[in-house]
Amino acid sequence: MPKKDRSDQAPSRDVPKPQEGEVICVVKKMLGAEHIIVLCLDGKERTARIPGRMRKKTWIKEGDVVLAAPWDFQPNKADIIYRYMNDEIKRLAEEKVISREVIDQLRG
Repeated sequence: MPKKDRSDQAPSRDVPKPQEGEVICVVKKMLGAEHIIVLCLDGKERTARIPGRMRKKTWIKEGDVVLAAPWDFQPNKADIIYRYMNDEIKRLAEEKVISREVIDQLRG
């Protein structure tokens, strides 16, 4: 029986891009109790909440790049939708959705 060729990479899935009402942010500080402070690309600092569906499955730490949805009735708060991995950040930079310099500036 021939061996399978493992050189093929896993199929690349689409990287979620910000839709209307969503913004890319960098985690600035962990507050505890599923709350974090994020610095968003629109220049605002928001208190964000990690929803229950992400709580135990996706670990978020300071410096991570996340996709957040600001609340309509309280624009200084948001919900975390997705956490970007390093290769996904590179892909967003290649597609000119975000600039790498802005992310480095926000992280540093």
